Amino acid sequence: MRYLISGYYGEGNLGDEAILAGILQEVEALDCHARFTVLSFDPEDTRRRHGVRSAPTSLRHPARLAELMRGHDLLISGGGSFLHEADFEQHGRSFLWREGKLRPVPYFLSVIFVARSLGLPVMWYAQGLGPLHTGAARTFASLAVSHSQVVTFRDRASAQLALELGAHPPLLRVVPDPAYALKAAPSERAREVLLAADLEPTRPYLAICPRPWLGRQTYQERLLGALARVVRRWGHQVLFVPFHATQDVDLCRDLSEQLAVRLADSLSPHRGATSVAAAPLLEEPAVAVALLGEADAVLAMRLHSGILAASGGSPVISLVYDPKVAAFAEQTGQTTWAVSVDELEGPEGVERLTKAMDDTLENAESRRIRLSTRVGRLKEESGETARLAVALARREI
Repeated sequence: MRYLISGYYGEGNLGDEAILAGILQEVEALDCHARFTVLSFDPEDTRRRHGVRSAPTSLRHPARLAELMRGHDLLISGGGSFLHEADFEQHGRSFLWREGKLRPVPYFLSVIFVARSLGLPVMWYAQGLGPLHTGAARTFASLAVSHSQVVTFRDRASAQLALELGAHPPLLRVVPDPAYALKAAPSERAREVLLAADLEPTRPYLAICPRPWLGRQTYQERLLGALARVVRRWGHQVLFVPFHATQDVDLCRDLSEQLAVRLADSLSPHRGATSVAAAPLLEEPAVAVALLGEADAVLAMRLHSGILAASGGSPVISLVYDPKVAAFAEQTGQTTWAVSVDELEGPEGVERLTKAMDDTLENAESRRIRLSTRVGRLKEESGETARLAVALARREI
């Protein structure tokens, strides 16, 4: 079968690439003759990372897009949470445009509508939905859901929103994010990342996956305060892991440098114990699974840093900036160790985050055991999502 995949790929976001890798892995496991084409913002990057055919993501030449679709058996939209207007206030109250470019919602829905106009079946694959502020976004999202053959959402809130909008697809399910199913690269690849960061592969480490958020600085200061306390007590190395090639690298470097200054006096034997993972070494999501999975604990602000850590077996302390991160913590049974950005910036924030990290390290083994049970079920369910895609491509549903 021939699968055309539409999503937020080729933008240097390791989380989105992990989603794509999970889809490819699980569909190919069920359809050994599967052929894939991925619509990408950087087709060369997508070809290099995933070894699949790729085509430019553009609506400037709709005839070319239509011709591409005619050569496929199924359009897969997703996964991820690109169908939202969360940046509505920040970038202007327009349904169509953001800083002179078409917004994600009208773009990705247009791809779906082109496919349906040609009679190509559509599957929403572990998609996120919302928030949607404009009437146009809500109307067109409802139409797109209703006219797609199989719609799977990665959280209950997205499915509930679709129903509230009046959508009625033939089949609707809530499923795990496809990145849960990813297999880890060999542990040697994780050691390569640690060595390149001048850390000792034989010493325990914490992995920290932050992100910039709305220009806010206070949570970053409080994060450093909690980390300094934990490292002084436990003596772990600290590895900052950028999940976005442009947005996260500078932040990780700044935080690593500031943490090193804070630790210089109290941990003189370990002055090189904080560093940043080199982004090019993490191009393969499977390497990130291995790297995060071998950490004693992972502090995750990026959603997929939490998912890949959980997939690799590491307990996660979630720094919640968005409801999807809170949903991840609940889904994996780790809500107790989730701290919101607002809470962290409050008067008891450093204490709260320090306690969550200390408790995780004190009970690491029991947490890993409980997490393994939860994630094992999510991995199995990810295979069922792929089964729906293959069945729809074969016109069996």
